[in-house]
Amino acid sequence: MTSVVMLLLGAGVGLGLWMSLRSWQPRPVPLEQVSVILDRQGVPIGTTVDEAQLAGGQSLLASAGANLMRAIGQADKPSLAEQLRVLDKSMERHAYEKMLGATAGFALPVLTGAVMLAGGVAVSPIVLLLVGLAAAVVGFFYPDLPLAERVEDRRRAFRHAFSAYLDLVTILLAGGAGIESALEGAAESGDGWAFAKIRSALRRARLTRRTPWDAFDQLGHELGVNELIELASSVSLAGDHGARVKGSLTAKADALRATQAAELEAAAETRTEKMIVPVVVMILGLVLFIAFGAVDAITDGGSSQFAPTTPISTPGGS
Repeated sequence: MTSVVMLLLGAGVGLGLWMSLRSWQPRPVPLEQVSVILDRQGVPIGTTVDEAQLAGGQSLLASAGANLMRAIGQADKPSLAEQLRVLDKSMERHAYEKMLGATAGFALPVLTGAVMLAGGVAVSPIVLLLVGLAAAVVGFFYPDLPLAERVEDRRRAFRHAFSAYLDLVTILLAGGAGIESALEGAAESGDGWAFAKIRSALRRARLTRRTPWDAFDQLGHELGVNELIELASSVSLAGDHGARVKGSLTAKADALRATQAAELEAAAETRTEKMIVPVVVMILGLVLFIAFGAVDAITDGGSSQFAPTTPISTPGGS
């Protein structure tokens, strides 16, 4: 027995020494793996045990939804992957929402039919099953409906934040800061998801030893924002000259402000035109109400004027 314990202790000590030696050995990581690690979504530090258990319960529906999406070929759509990337939403989370919608859509008619059957109302089980399947299909595809609108709103918000970011960069450059320090300082001074994306892109460029313009170009392709790609191309053509880079940044900031002003003006005109419709409907209803009374009065007067009168018979008359 003592020999067995000593053997186990020796094996444990040897395993610990081997793991220590392995940890001290430098192991270079490829740049592609570094980019994947930086893009991976982490778990918040303040995650509680209940939230972890809830995430474990969601993983079952998420895996089922992901398998179903792969089975119908929806998980391989590039447009869906791009939309989810813009929304900072994983494919597993989207699959979980789709599977949850399908489950709720199937369960609601079935439970309603069960309650009706318990109350004595005759309902065909086949009809309940067909209605449940139809509702499940609708619930499965329902999370895809607002994606395009949400993506467009998010891109519009990023353009507004990026315009403010460029203004901050030009101010720092005018104050004598360098290109790198101006980009980093402007990114740190802002808040929100857009500035967080810019900070993440700059950090990725610094760790992978690339230029910030390459990171902006990659971020523009990821988010589908052409302004980032155009800025990266114009600054790359400007080279390392500070005056040219500043001019490119200032021109892009002015162009973004002009575009945003035009979009706001177009949106205001669209809302103004939409406001005409209820006013016209209200005026039309008022005209019809007044015209109905006038037409009704004219019709009643004409019918009473030309109506035949009954002769009055007198006593003794023939």
